[in-house]
Amino acid sequence: MRTLAFLFVTTALPLYAQEGITTTVDLRDQTNDRLEVILEVPPFDVDEVVFALPRIVPGIYGAMDHGRLASRVEAFDPNGEPIPVQRLDVNRWTIPEARALHRVTYSVDDGWEEFDIRFTMGNYRSSEGTAQRDVSVINHNTVIGYFEGFEDLPYTLELKKPATHYAATSLPRVKEEAEAISFHATSYRHLVDNPMMVAPPDTAHIKLADINVLVACHSTTGQAIAQEVAKEIRPLLADQRAYLSGQLPVKDYTFLIYHHPSDVEGSSMGDGLEHAASTLILLCMPLDASTIARSVYGIASHEFFHTILPLSVHSEEIEHYDFNAPRMSRHLWLYEGMTEYFAIHMPVKQGRQTVDDFLRVLREKIRMMHKFTDEVPLTTLSQQAMERQDQYYNFYLKGTLFCMGLDIALRERSKGKYGVVQLVQDLQREYGPGKPFKDEELFAAIERLTGPDVGAFLQRYLNEAGALPLGTWLAKAGIALNDQGEPIPMPRPTKEQRRLRLWWLGR
Repeated sequence: MRTLAFLFVTTALPLYAQEGITTTVDLRDQTNDRLEVILEVPPFDVDEVVFALPRIVPGIYGAMDHGRLASRVEAFDPNGEPIPVQRLDVNRWTIPEARALHRVTYSVDDGWEEFDIRFTMGNYRSSEGTAQRDVSVINHNTVIGYFEGFEDLPYTLELKKPATHYAATSLPRVKEEAEAISFHATSYRHLVDNPMMVAPPDTAHIKLADINVLVACHSTTGQAIAQEVAKEIRPLLADQRAYLSGQLPVKDYTFLIYHHPSDVEGSSMGDGLEHAASTLILLCMPLDASTIARSVYGIASHEFFHTILPLSVHSEEIEHYDFNAPRMSRHLWLYEGMTEYFAIHMPVKQGRQTVDDFLRVLREKIRMMHKFTDEVPLTTLSQQAMERQDQYYNFYLKGTLFCMGLDIALRERSKGKYGVVQLVQDLQREYGPGKPFKDEELFAAIERLTGPDVGAFLQRYLNEAGALPLGTWLAKAGIALNDQGEPIPMPRPTKEQRRLRLWWLGR
């Protein structure tokens, strides 16, 4: 349900910086339940440098302050002599003798011991991880730091691990032995974009005509679950290919799935964070293959669609992401709302759900949407996402329902030939990787691709406050809202209503 891990442009660096940073992490050494980290750096041709761990990362809309997990940050010159380090705030340390810097060492704690049903708004555990003897879930932003202004330096990760464990990740491998693996990242952003799970192997491979997928799982029960999970993901990928007009957006992908049984009867929880070539999914629920498979289907569907939005199509705010003070885009309605709409629309469109099943999903989103305010336009709320965490979840509700209304409107005006999938694919062709759009120009671009009536639609329901006219939109497809505001099929829809519903839902 989270969003964003992105593709970024790498800018040219001075020659002295091309050597990159080498990071050493030994998972076999977890003294006091902490990891010791070593960063060896190239010569810096500046007087002072700031070392940092991210305050926030792509896809997370509340500050996590990952630097809170770090302690004993020390710096040394090439002779091993200490260099002064001063802490600026919870996430940053200044090193005034940067020209002499050769090595930084520090200790990091894990963000959680077990993934359980504990949850508060802003607590995005899928952006953190755990380091245990049996398994390590590593989001590199919680373990490995960067130097401000030098985020484009390449990274080499030297990972030490138990010989019995497998390191599952989409991060490119350079060299591999039983207890040591070298990985390469083209930049700090690339490193953060590729989480990993290191555990006794429980994997399954899915190979389709146009994609290779690794499913890597770990259940704290010790039971293997990867094969069962892969059985659920395989048809999901086939459905997504068909839904996206026969072409998936990536060629290689990794699902990392961590499972811990819930200790509260009847309670379960899932969390996910997507990246350009992988998704990390955390599950707390009973050890039941069908329950796990259903949860993985729902989370994986949403997160995999993020390979399009916003991993492929996104604004400059995302392309040039600042890990300490990011600028928020106006278009979470697109990144989260459209992605969630794809995830709930695809099953009915591809025939895996009935119309009644789909309407039950809409009913729940409408019910929950009424708990949030209509007084703030979605574009404004998007820019205030970090400050308005109490309203953020509405992008999965009102944002999704807006995209539904846009889909109905597009299909009506094109006689079924053009909907939001085709619109997003047109945006992909115009704003692919490395070609971000200007945040304030997206509506004009969509109007150019569609028409002035669509531009007015965006302005009215995204840039202005107010409730969505769901009853009017749904009535066009022969669906009414009952006295409780719940969507139900009309008993005698007109020929035009039946035709639009067919264009929209496929039945």
